[in-house]
Amino acid sequence: MSIIEAYGMRGNVVFGSGERKEGKDSLVFIHGAGGNYTTWYPQKDYFSQSFNVFIMELPGHGAAHGEGADEIRSYALWIKGVLDELEIKRPFLIGHSMGGAITMDLALRFPAIPKGLVLVGTGARLRVDPRILNGIKDDFPQAVEFICQLAFAKDVSQEMMKLGIEEMRKTSPEVLHGDFTACDRFDIMEEVKGIKNPTLVICGDQDVLTPVKYSRYLAEKIPEARLEIIEGAGHMVMLERPEEFNKRLEAFFRSVGQKDA
Repeated sequence: MSIIEAYGMRGNVVFGSGERKEGKDSLVFIHGAGGNYTTWYPQKDYFSQSFNVFIMELPGHGAAHGEGADEIRSYALWIKGVLDELEIKRPFLIGHSMGGAITMDLALRFPAIPKGLVLVGTGARLRVDPRILNGIKDDFPQAVEFICQLAFAKDVSQEMMKLGIEEMRKTSPEVLHGDFTACDRFDIMEEVKGIKNPTLVICGDQDVLTPVKYSRYLAEKIPEARLEIIEGAGHMVMLERPEEFNKRLEAFFRSVGQKDA
């Protein structure tokens, strides 16, 4: 782990393995609202075998205690600072939900940075149910439980649901409210067509927080995008169906790598 300060914000980076692999692509994973590196637990070991893996813990999340942000662009600037600090060149950016918004913001403002994008359970606009924003202030534990009930498919195990609630409750109410405020303010419905990077849009067919129609919109508007829908998964598709999720991402990374060669 490595705490990195950039653009006035302090976040954490979890490294997939001890040493960088020369000549191998880098993968940068960005979690969603109230998340931390455990969002990508099933991907960390799997992809570290063949890629350089960097899992971001956004300011205020995980080991990066302190303040978060209430604007997507603030988080995106911190990611830009980390890429510069660690000299991560032409990475694939993989963003979930709010992390997908951060990924798209980066691609629009700094199009030369990403080799490709993976947009997971996200959208060009992320309006938030007022019950979530109000609930975080009024009854934080209950609000987290409500969010997690929406985030997973109906048949998810109680163990996975319990872990999801425990991890989100590690984020402070102030940071979680800022995250969802940032999501609620995010709207690039008109700008998203300006993303020119190769893009994989992927979501679960049971996602109720960012329904499939959000992903279809992205795939239709981004010129170099393709859509993958995983059956039997909700908003946390990377945790619910990790084997299928990983294989689809790996196929995308290999296809872009071949075109780029």
